[in-house]
Amino acid sequence: MDTEFENAKKLVEETIKKLGLDPATTRAHSTDAQAAWTLKRGSASVLVTVTFHEDEDETYLRVASPVVTVPADKAQHGALFRRLLELNAGGLANAAFGLVGDRVVAVSERPVGGLGEAEVEQTVKHLAAVADTFDDRLEKEFGASKA
Repeated sequence: MDTEFENAKKLVEETIKKLGLDPATTRAHSTDAQAAWTLKRGSASVLVTVTFHEDEDETYLRVASPVVTVPADKAQHGALFRRLLELNAGGLANAAFGLVGDRVVAVSERPVGGLGEAEVEQTVKHLAAVADTFDDRLEKEFGASKA
């Protein structure tokens, strides 16, 4: 197995410990090519994943958090999607909004080469803060429900 994959898993687990959580109880699932942990930071649920992509011979760290569910009122969709694109372009450092099914998610992903524990910690905290901040704003502005 890829050494970067194993090192990235260790970095994530050290970060989880530093956040005062037990990596064993936060582990979501694990395979030979993927490990995932679920964390709660404030009101945000955060999924941290380390994945080895054999076809690229590359390992990635991905941190994602559900923000809101797209409103049932389809008339709001265009305005919501425009707002998300504006937020993406307007300075969300190391994060972006996207859609997974009918959920708006905040996500950050990077190859693990050169990754350090401080960056893992910053990414987890930042993504949680983005989700925690924008769930209320998007709910109020567009009638979206918190994910």
